[in-house]
Amino acid sequence: MRHVWPRTLRARLTLWYTALLSGMLMILGTTALVLLDRGLRENVDASLQSVARSIVNSTRLSARPGMDLDDTLRSALPPALTERFFSLLDPFGRPDPRIVPRNRVQLPLSPEALRNAEQGRETYQTLTLPGVSASPVRMLTLPVIEQGHIIHLVQVGMPLESAETARSHFLFILLGLTPIALASAAVGGWFLARRALAPVDDMVEATRKIEAEDLSRRIETTESNDELGRLAAVLNDMLARLERSFTAVRHFSADAAHELRTPLTILKGEIEVALRSSHSEAEYQRVLSSCLEEVDRLSALVQDLLFLARSDSNNVTVAKVPVNLTEVLTDVSSSLRALAETAEVNFSLAAGLPLWVHGNASMLFRLIFNLGENAITYTPAQGSVSISLKQNGQEAFLEVSDTGPGIPADEQDRIFDRFYRGDPARSRGGTGLGLALARSIVLLHHGRIAVESTMGKGSCFRVVLSVAESVSSCG
Repeated sequence: MRHVWPRTLRARLTLWYTALLSGMLMILGTTALVLLDRGLRENVDASLQSVARSIVNSTRLSARPGMDLDDTLRSALPPALTERFFSLLDPFGRPDPRIVPRNRVQLPLSPEALRNAEQGRETYQTLTLPGVSASPVRMLTLPVIEQGHIIHLVQVGMPLESAETARSHFLFILLGLTPIALASAAVGGWFLARRALAPVDDMVEATRKIEAEDLSRRIETTESNDELGRLAAVLNDMLARLERSFTAVRHFSADAAHELRTPLTILKGEIEVALRSSHSEAEYQRVLSSCLEEVDRLSALVQDLLFLARSDSNNVTVAKVPVNLTEVLTDVSSSLRALAETAEVNFSLAAGLPLWVHGNASMLFRLIFNLGENAITYTPAQGSVSISLKQNGQEAFLEVSDTGPGIPADEQDRIFDRFYRGDPARSRGGTGLGLALARSIVLLHHGRIAVESTMGKGSCFRVVLSVAESVSSCG
């Protein structure tokens, strides 16, 4: 059998509120009933104690000459009590001959009450007397002691009919008002939940209208600092991040398509020219060599894109070992020096003593090469590019400086984005992924990368990596 459970939060809140209120009313009602019952019994016991003391005083008055005990008790006690629920016994539990029996009921004396009386203690009991009272009777057995001896026993009984009637009336009122209170609470809880959750419905409707094609819309907030206001703020922040992510994906897709289209167009053109007519062996070899260059370019572009995608998803594992960064810099300098000679750029390298870091040698090689290649690419002929490596405390500082045109301040935060080249007039080719790859490699090594640039004077890229703790083990 399927369990029926409200689907809406409003109904669930109302149900939980009503159930909680029912439990509280049940606990409060039970507690009140127990306290009322205890109070009524304590009142009955206090009345019995008062009547018993009056009887004791009456028995002492009857000891005076000319005083009859039976007449004294009849004048001091209510008629119903003296007729049916009162007994005066001798120390052995036998009726006192001074009391005329008439219609009076002989109240029972239990062995427990007799033992307590012998020890000077009073005894309260609740008894059922068939044929005498329709309700239970509360009875007190009180020993009367003078000069250390029990003179007689006083038994006083009182029906609990009035106490039971009061308790029944209270229970009837409680059971009658509880459903009304629960129904009123359920209706009130429903309206309160509906009013409290109305902003949530507005958020749902506003969110439903937001589509991937238009993420610029936001959820209206009342600038409140309550839970719903914070929820709306979080949703708006999430929408803003999604909008930025979708925009970046669109730009990335467009730029990637553009970068892939260029070598494919060249490949297609070269092959079409080769197939259009017969050529010499040397011409075919030239065409194949050109096609191979474009294929290598495509392969490198695809590899870079895969690396960046894996880096974004934290799916790149780097086997970090102690690496001599000075040695890596020396290895990459030969390639950079060849590029600088081709571009007629002066290249210099300043590397001191061996400097060890934890990382991947091939990735660090790619990092330095990308930064150096970028600097050479954007430095005009007869300009200069310098690379320096030094240690400051527990950090290694790698700086790549050039005398290029510089980078505008508003573009310095974007040059590490993929396919971003800034001003097309300063573009010298390339895929636009070099700096993005450099930043990903630095982040994989838990380092920092930044750029300082002045328009017309050049730029300086600075990479900060942690130095290996145990240098002696690296040598």
